[in-house]
Amino acid sequence: MVVVLSILALAALVGLLYLLCYGGYQGPVDWIMRTDSHGDRGRRRVALTFDDGPHPVHTAPLLDALAELGVPATFFVVGRDVDANPELVARIARDGHELGNHTYRHRYLPLARSRSVERELDATDRAIARAAGVVPRIARPPWGGRSPRNVAVFRRLRKRLVLWDVNSYDWKGKPAAEVVRRVLARARGGSIILMHEARDGGETTIEAVRMLVPALRARGFELVTVSRAIA
Repeated sequence: MVVVLSILALAALVGLLYLLCYGGYQGPVDWIMRTDSHGDRGRRRVALTFDDGPHPVHTAPLLDALAELGVPATFFVVGRDVDANPELVARIARDGHELGNHTYRHRYLPLARSRSVERELDATDRAIARAAGVVPRIARPPWGGRSPRNVAVFRRLRKRLVLWDVNSYDWKGKPAAEVVRRVLARARGGSIILMHEARDGGETTIEAVRMLVPALRARGFELVTVSRAIA
């Protein structure tokens, strides 16, 4: 019985620590370190963000859809994929979208050493600069994973750490209409919406974007980049 209770207590502690450092939840790390999960609630602005790209199949048609809709977005890109697909990153910037740093190898950061986090961010900055000629001022840790120690690294490198308050769960394989319903039910003024360009269901994400943008506009939302949303 003692062993069982000890295991349950350990599981509860691990779960609590996970909630305190996972991107979908805000906790003491965010209150102290002032991370951004949304913008001004008093303004009817929302930001579409896309993680985990660029993707050799999905990124180009996603950019086509955004261009047709006349919507700016923010792309948190992975450094190794930037190096593999520099022309797509160049197009993201050329089309007027915002680029953010999503680390080089998409590692879960809370247990990483500060120097390792710094290398991940620096390598991605250099990859983006080579591809698009810009160095991003915003960054998002993979899965939103963070700790006071590595959030301090983001700040030391003058990166504004951006999370989200609306998770589309577009990678779960649900129909596009369900993804759209989920986002619309949760979007508020200042919301930062998490989507993906490179996870399973990339085509679903593109379909969802084509449905979501008109629906958000019909509700009076202006779609902006993250930097404008949190300005």
